[in-house]
Amino acid sequence: MQGRKGGKRRLGSIIRLKNLIFPYMPDRTKIEVTGAAAPPMTLEYQVLSDDDGHLRQKTVTVCREDSIRLLANGHPVVRQTMSPDNLAEFACGYLIGEGIISEVEQIESISISFPDVAVTVTDLDERLLHRSREISASGGVEYISDLPDHRRKVSSKASVHRDTIFSAMTCLNDYAVLWRETGGTHCTVLFDTDGGVIAHAEDIGRHNSVDKVIGKALLSGTDPGHTFISCSGRMPAGMVCKIWRSGIPIIVTNNAPSAGGIDLAREVNMTLAGFVRPPRMVIYSGSERIRF
Repeated sequence: MQGRKGGKRRLGSIIRLKNLIFPYMPDRTKIEVTGAAAPPMTLEYQVLSDDDGHLRQKTVTVCREDSIRLLANGHPVVRQTMSPDNLAEFACGYLIGEGIISEVEQIESISISFPDVAVTVTDLDERLLHRSREISASGGVEYISDLPDHRRKVSSKASVHRDTIFSAMTCLNDYAVLWRETGGTHCTVLFDTDGGVIAHAEDIGRHNSVDKVIGKALLSGTDPGHTFISCSGRMPAGMVCKIWRSGIPIIVTNNAPSAGGIDLAREVNMTLAGFVRPPRMVIYSGSERIRF
């Protein structure tokens, strides 16, 4: 597996210092962390464990969840329950994935004062903040007013070998550190088409982990058209829509897509593979991008 060491691996948590400037976008996006630091990702609890009738006290590690408020140019965008890390990356990925902005270059700054994440963007169409919307099965927001119309086709000719997809699913498990510790997170990893790791994130919500990975990739200057994304959990239409808007052409998951997710992937010419559990997978759309 390429990319497990070196620069691509070091994308973990970008926000560490006050007034940190992204090194790969030095003149564009300033991350300013103010106020209280984000809380820890996990907490410990004393519980009573029943093991075949044998009771004992034990300490368990549990994922923390917090309510994060995202604002764009001072306007409330969403209040999201999520794991409290990679908040700048989440903001970027969410704004792109929900169609509120069309490109990362619109972001001028991101200011974090936990639990508020305030983004300053150029050319914000405030009408997009008030569109008819529904909460999708992915937990994210799907704007139903613009989904039926003007769906651009994915034109990327990127392809990935079957063996690389299987290796990526194994790698997904490797990066699910909090899941192994707590059983309470989903994991998303973005790869280049050779299987090199570009970005990864865990979150209590699979939709949040996708937003964070999209944000990491776009803020790092990655060309999404030459990548594929590996996710844990189901793949309904809301999740497929986020990834489509980001420009990533290939989705693989170890779980099931929904009918809506399959229909959208086929309509916009995305590759969607589910139940990816070596040595098997089910290809629902875009099989031409998978080499055998």
